[in-house]
Amino acid sequence: MRAAEAFARGESVAQISRELGVSDRAVRKWKKAFSHGGRGGLRSKGPPGPSRLLSDEQLEAWKGMLREGPQRHGYATNLWTLGRVRQVVEKEFGVRYSEVRIWKLLRSFGWTPQKPEKRAREGDREKIDQWKRERWPQLRDEAAAQGRTIVFVDESGLSQKPARKRTWAPRGETPILEFHFHWKTLSAIAGVSFRSFYFSLQEGTIKSAEVIEFVRQLQQRIRGPLLLIWDGLAAHRSAQVRAFLESTQGAVVVERLPAYAPEWNPVEYLWGHLKNHQLSHFAPETLAHLAAFVRRALRRTQKRPSIISAFWVQAELPWT
Repeated sequence: MRAAEAFARGESVAQISRELGVSDRAVRKWKKAFSHGGRGGLRSKGPPGPSRLLSDEQLEAWKGMLREGPQRHGYATNLWTLGRVRQVVEKEFGVRYSEVRIWKLLRSFGWTPQKPEKRAREGDREKIDQWKRERWPQLRDEAAAQGRTIVFVDESGLSQKPARKRTWAPRGETPILEFHFHWKTLSAIAGVSFRSFYFSLQEGTIKSAEVIEFVRQLQQRIRGPLLLIWDGLAAHRSAQVRAFLESTQGAVVVERLPAYAPEWNPVEYLWGHLKNHQLSHFAPETLAHLAAFVRRALRRTQKRPSIISAFWVQAELPWT
């Protein structure tokens, strides 16, 4: 028995619990039995207790419960945590696993820890799905026939307030991340095509004039006619922007994304990559410092086509 061998080697309770994926409480109980009766004291003396493993049939039943979702088991939201899974297993099967063991079993089922995707309740999912299923392939094919480059456009704000992520430090010594409490923000606009992306930064809010200037920059940098796909931002719908688009005489046409469907805009994933990876823990002294850092970060990303392709993969818009 592995526990008996570990006790004989003099390993600590914490070491054994991590190795076997059980609770410290269970290991202490085993250790007490081992000290009184040796290996024989660890043999089961009756019906299996909390430390026993689930049978194959029980494991299959457990997988089904996971698929049903937490709300079927009385929880307020439909997202699983290790604690919730542990409670359901104990309630349904009378088996008490440690969270470490739960984690290992979930991994063996093919489940992984993931950050939930946010989705607005206000969105008309049928209309949104129809756009992806029917309108997107139509736009893609028309653009190819007309020699247009498709560019998704989106705006975002970048703050001096740093994005905090988990980091490493000695136990009990919480790291300190200092930043200016009265932080300022920088505005950014970007356009992602299939192979590249373009961006512009400025202080203050992006309004109609800034949108027009960015589209002009796209025209200068991308050869041929353009199809811009963007959301319903007021600046995108303004009379000033509409007049400018008409003045291009068809060189630039636009398509509006369905409301509450940012997940299909590849630029959203550019912002996510920038904020969650390149800007994490970064606390600039000034907006100029922030702007310089962001420009360098985005220019590095422009040189990595694999990352740009990943934005399209995340948006789940088929290109063929």
